[in-house]
Amino acid sequence: MKRRTKIVCTLGPAVDSRDKIHALIEAGMNVARINCSHGDWDTRRRWIGWLRELSPDIAPVAILADLQGPKFRVGMLPGDTLELVNNSTVRVGSGEGVEIPIEQAEILRAMTPGGRLLLGDGEIELRVVVGVTPTVFEAKVVCGGTLRSRKGVTLVGKAFDVPALTPKDVIDAEEAVKAGVDFVALSYVKSAADARELRRLLERLGSRAGICAKIEMRQGIQDLDNILKVVDLVMVARGDMGLQMEIEDVPLMQKRIIQDCTLAGTPVITATQMLESMIHAPRPTRAEATDVANAILDGTDAVMLSGETASGSYPVECVRTMARIAEKAEGLYDRTKIEREYERHRDAVGHTDAIAHAVSDLAQILRPRAIVCTTTSGQTPRLVSKFRPRVPILCATASESTLHQMAVVWGVEAARIPSPASTDETIRDAIDEFFRRKRLKIGDEIIVTAGVPAGVPGNTNMILTQTVR
Repeated sequence: MKRRTKIVCTLGPAVDSRDKIHALIEAGMNVARINCSHGDWDTRRRWIGWLRELSPDIAPVAILADLQGPKFRVGMLPGDTLELVNNSTVRVGSGEGVEIPIEQAEILRAMTPGGRLLLGDGEIELRVVVGVTPTVFEAKVVCGGTLRSRKGVTLVGKAFDVPALTPKDVIDAEEAVKAGVDFVALSYVKSAADARELRRLLERLGSRAGICAKIEMRQGIQDLDNILKVVDLVMVARGDMGLQMEIEDVPLMQKRIIQDCTLAGTPVITATQMLESMIHAPRPTRAEATDVANAILDGTDAVMLSGETASGSYPVECVRTMARIAEKAEGLYDRTKIEREYERHRDAVGHTDAIAHAVSDLAQILRPRAIVCTTTSGQTPRLVSKFRPRVPILCATASESTLHQMAVVWGVEAARIPSPASTDETIRDAIDEFFRRKRLKIGDEIIVTAGVPAGVPGNTNMILTQTVR
């Protein structure tokens, strides 16, 4: 694997065939995202079957089920659309005479004169003028356009005390577990308590799927340190983030989230509109190419395609383009950033983190063919990855869940080995597997990190250098 940054692709009608999904994998897809806001589980199970069938044995594709969350939406409009003209007035809410139906009581209770309503992805803006009744409001159209049924509604600057998991989310999580997904993403995470609620549900269902926290609200950013202690993966969800806060704050929040995730050794995905113009065009804009590159230079583990692959005209070309941009940008990554942060937080460094840092330092000096990590939980390769070594990170694990969850970690290629009887046997099996997969050859110098005794999570305590024989 020459490219180190991982690519997440959202599945949808544009790639609803075995051949198209195979083409995405061949083009460089590492993680397949299933958006539970659209479609049905019969279709999703078909996709998952194709993914498992077509996924390579080494560095297999992971599957992420993205729960819809408690999103507020416009109701059904007569004729399914409504034209909104600038400076006109319109009635919104629940009751007689409303032109834009909004049924959720939480958002209606929070509406006050002067409040800003963003519809869809923010392309339509209304300003609340007056309350006609407790549930009907008159609003002025600040920025008009064509509104469609079931589009999202955001009341800017307001947070709502709603459950982290809706009844639909619980059903989707149950189906996702039955289908064997590798990650479940939780939308609108406000606190670590939200993530723990999903964790409890997955544990009740007997699932070892990782939890992805979608950070898109100020409350989630404010509690990020605690959220990172609970989750396995973070997504910088810039779509709703751009509705929840001023647009000029989004790039700064992106950088802060990526930095905090990197320091914690938690993989992070940067998402939304990365190559948006390629939904309709065969080439991205210069700004989009720069956006992808800058996210990689910030330190993101993965970059995500949404509508570009789900419903666009050029899904496979999008993946190839993103792969080329990523590979070019990786060469300019400034590794001194994480070194400075590591030194600044040295007093809080844990045992495995220190081992990972030492491995990365040793790789910088010796320039081996690869770093070989044996792992049960995946913690060691995640921590090695955060220091962005210039050589491949080869991860050997006996855990099926860890094998797939490594698909989102920068620079890591994972392979399955038998359950270890001893540390020596684990290292031998790891080297043999990567030799068989042509990632190593006779005479290669490698750095190995492992644990004694073998198979104990969080027990990495050994570094050795070795020549493949």
